[in-house]
Amino acid sequence: MGKKAKLLCQSCSVAFKKTSATTTTRTSLLLCKACLRSNPEALSAFKTTSTKRATMTTNSDDDELILKRGDVAANTNALSATGRFAALASLGSDDAADAGFVRSSNAGAGASGNNAGKKKKKKKKKKGSGGNGGGGGEQSANKAALSDRECREIFEELDEQVVFIDSHTSEAFKQCVIELKQSKVIAYDCEGVRLSRTGKITLLQIAVPKKIFLIDVMTAGGKEVFIDGGLKDVIQSEEILKLAYDVRMDSDALFHQHDVLIKNVLDLQLLDIAIRRASGNMVEHLPSLSKTVSRRLTNAEVLVCEDLKKRVKNMYTSIEDGDLWARRPLSDDARRYAALDAWVLMKLDQAMRPNGTTASHLFPGFDESWNKRVLDASRKRIDEYREKEVPIEQGGKRTPEMTHAPMF
Repeated sequence: MGKKAKLLCQSCSVAFKKTSATTTTRTSLLLCKACLRSNPEALSAFKTTSTKRATMTTNSDDDELILKRGDVAANTNALSATGRFAALASLGSDDAADAGFVRSSNAGAGASGNNAGKKKKKKKKKKGSGGNGGGGGEQSANKAALSDRECREIFEELDEQVVFIDSHTSEAFKQCVIELKQSKVIAYDCEGVRLSRTGKITLLQIAVPKKIFLIDVMTAGGKEVFIDGGLKDVIQSEEILKLAYDVRMDSDALFHQHDVLIKNVLDLQLLDIAIRRASGNMVEHLPSLSKTVSRRLTNAEVLVCEDLKKRVKNMYTSIEDGDLWARRPLSDDARRYAALDAWVLMKLDQAMRPNGTTASHLFPGFDESWNKRVLDASRKRIDEYREKEVPIEQGGKRTPEMTHAPMF
């Protein structure tokens, strides 16, 4: 195999790699797989090319398909210029299947046979030399998420459920508060710039079944949202259970910035720890959200989380000082990622507490005493950062106290 070179899709401008042994000539149009497969006519034209070319480009390790310019000149206008997700979103399920788009998440995560062995060997070698050993896995997860039918349905679900609110006087916000006050369980998260008691909250994500509210605090105003709009009453309600994942930072920021004390919290990070401890496992460190997601949710849900995390991570590296959540307007991917944080909490709750309870017949050893311990530990977490004299900043230096799982 020749040396790999970075190329640029001439339709969506997404960079990808291909081997120098298959480099196209000046008379060819270079397209990534997503753009090619989003257009059935272009895909059909491609299939008429030589057997040698087809063999080289259908290998699962490659990330490109090359068409002769004359074959696709009439079809390039139909290709999306906004990137791979837009191209995928424009395809119906039947069209995607006809285009050969749908494959299993396991197949999308890596090649098989000798190709899989080569990829693993290359990844191990790269990690040993001090490189980013996880890069190949992220790319595989990204391609699998974009090509899997269930993943596309989750992306569509996220887009359909999001209600974006940037004014406390809007009908959407008034309806939001009404629905939240009528709910028994909501999922809560927030975003900000170096989030802490000093790092401003810029966005709230609150989910109920079938709906995700994204409340733009930076634009609508903190006092207007919490006090005038009545959101403080919702967050401080003892009757509404708030699902959170490591509530410490959010609680600190809410209290010191907006005088809001979040109450009646179930911290799903602690619930995940308790379930594992109840079954006899030793858990010493706090699990990340992605780790808990990988343990509790479906393959498709895990792939979507990994895909959006990678997209937002790339956006962070391209913006000075990491102030992504203070930029307006929010990009589509930033909105999806923010919505995902609340959406995934609802999914985790359904997985770990079906019918609103964590039962011993589903999770061995987990009884009512464990449930009480989780709720007690969640209440203590509300005050953990809030009562510290020195503020804890998001992205700051991690101490053992911040990373070790508490005993409860």
